[in-house]
Formats: sequence, structure tokens, C-alpha cells
Amino acid sequence: MGRSLFLIFVLLQVAIGAEECPKEDFLSKINALMERHYLWWDKIKDLSWKDEKELIENLRKIGDRWTSITKQEEDRLWYSSSKMVGLGIRWDDKGYVTRVFPDSPAKHNGIIEGDLIVSIQDVTDKSLWRKAIREAKKGDLIKVELIRDGFFISINVAKGEFTVPVVEDVKIIKLGDKRVGYVKVNNFTHPATEGFREAMELFKLSNVEVLVIDLRDNGGGLISVAKSMVDMLVGGDGVMFYLEGRGRNMGVYQFKNREGFNKPIVVLVNKNTASAAELTVSLLRRYARAVVVGENTVGKYVGSNLYHFDSCGGNVLRLITFEMKLPNGETITSDKGLSPDCRLGSGDPIVRSLECLSTHAVEAIPSGQP
Repeated sequence: MGRSLFLIFVLLQVAIGAEECPKEDFLSKINALMERHYLWWDKIKDLSWKDEKELIENLRKIGDRWTSITKQEEDRLWYSSSKMVGLGIRWDDKGYVTRVFPDSPAKHNGIIEGDLIVSIQDVTDKSLWRKAIREAKKGDLIKVELIRDGFFISINVAKGEFTVPVVEDVKIIKLGDKRVGYVKVNNFTHPATEGFREAMELFKLSNVEVLVIDLRDNGGGLISVAKSMVDMLVGGDGVMFYLEGRGRNMGVYQFKNREGFNKPIVVLVNKNTASAAELTVSLLRRYARAVVVGENTVGKYVGSNLYHFDSCGGNVLRLITFEMKLPNGETITSDKGLSPDCRLGSGDPIVRSLECLSTHAVEAIPSGQP
């Protein structure tokens, strides 16, 4: 009995020690990783920081909007199964709820699209709402104050898991003499590959004449998933794109197929289209002469690697380490984002896609070559 109790005590101490990683040790590990791998190390090498918060603040000041410290469980859920930990809502620049995900904490607690958010966790600054949600622990109650039909409402929502639909909508539409295949892709996590493949099989069987890929609000994901989807649409020889880190090559991606989809492609984008989604748009525009409709994208031409700190409470450093580049050495976009060929406006997006395609008929003919 005494030996068993001793073993239990030792295991508890190990577990507690893992959660109570000394801050100096944690910061030292982060600093070592950044010195070795961080893309913009030269910009911050002479700076110092007392904690993680000050580190992130320094990075934001030099224009790094993406390096962050998260939890291993959250990253695992996201990339493997397109699950997030949060409330399950999206809002626009004015604070109106534009999306409530099915089976999310927000959905279960009665938040609906059209609600006007006043504050989250008593924070009224919209730019800090995501931070307020992120800093809460899973299971914590998050206070959301909003206005609905002129009435002020306060709702407490427990932060929890929810699934973001990957390939959310697949349909075939007959517009005039055109049979249009439409697919909405929300992210580039692992489930996206099979979902997009199934959509393409349907479109080929139905002999669609135009493909519309909706990447609005797609914040990216895995480059390998984006590449697998592009492979279904473009053909060629040699290097398709590559990744360049601080003075070193971090991956060269070759064409997989000789032949592509060989039909006109339109891609819908907006100001939230980012990273691997921008890579996809850039590649389709270059190699399939896709027409882009919407608004300027985010302008994230860089990517990150994840570094796990198992002995520091399961924290993960998501560190910007490389640029995504085309064979000619240009980045896939600038920090101003990709500019559309046509603005979307307030009309039907698929109708607008065909209108834009008709005005860019020459450019829209797929060539399968750079």
C-alpha cells in the first residue's frame, strides 16, 4: 500500500510540474526556437520581453499578425477534424453576428444571426473580442452582451468544441446555357481533401461547364491539403511552388499531373481569405487562368510551423517560419492581398461569377502552363 501511494504521489508531482513550467524556462525555449527558425528574427533580435504577452505585442508591432501561443489540444482538433474551441460565431466589422455554427455553444445558448454584439467579457473593443475568447479556458462561461430587436440581452456561453463544416455546400446550377458546379470550402484541414474530391467527381459526372470555388472566409490551413486540391485542377511539369525560410529551402512542390480540369474556373474571395486559401487562388490563377471575384484578400504570404512544449502545460508555439513563393521567386501575394478581377457587389455570387468570366474570356481559357 505504501509503495502504491508513493508512486501515485510521484506521478502527481510530475503532472503538476508539467503544468507549472517555470516562466524563465518557457521563455528561454521560445527564444531559442525563434533565434533558429523565426522568419523575421533580424527585426526583433535586439528586443527583450518579460512574458508571452509582451512577446506577442512586440511581434504585432513589426507586422507579424500570426505568430501565437496556443494549446496543443486545440491545434490537434482543428487540423485533424476541423473542430475549434470557442463560441462558434462570426461577426462583421460592425459587430453583427453573420454566422452561428451548427451544434456550437452559441447555437445552444440562443445567439442568432443578425444579433448585434455590444461586448464580450465586458470588452467593447471589437479588435479584442477574439483575444477575450481565446484567453478563457474550455468550459468557462463567457458573457456576451448584445442587442436584438431593440432589446438589450446578456447571455453566458460556455466555451466549448464545435465543428466547422469543411466542404459546406456542393450544388449544380443551370444558368442560361451553362451548367455550373459550385463548391464552398471553409478551410484546408484534413477532411477537406476527400470532401473536395467527392465534389469534383460529381461535377465530372454531371459534365459541368464552369467551376465556381467559394473561398470566402477561408482562413487557410494545411499547405499539403491545398496542394492536393490544386492537383485535381491543374497540370504541368516541374516546380509548382516552393517554401523559403530564413536563408534556406523548406519544401519544393512539384506538379503531380500532366493534365488539369481544363474548364473555366472562378474563385470567390473576400477580406478573410488567407494563407493556404490565398496560395490556392494564386496557383489557380497562374496555372488554370482562374478568374477571381470578390475583394482583396488578407495578404498572408507566409506560413508557420508548430513547436510543442509538452513539459509546459501542453502549449504550442505557432511560429512564422517561411514564405510561399512561385517558381519565379515572387511571393504568392503581397501584404496587400490578391486583387480580384471583378468586384462581387450585392448580387448573386454565381451570376456575378459568370458575368466576370464573360468579360475575361481570353484569360479564362485554361492552359495548364505557367
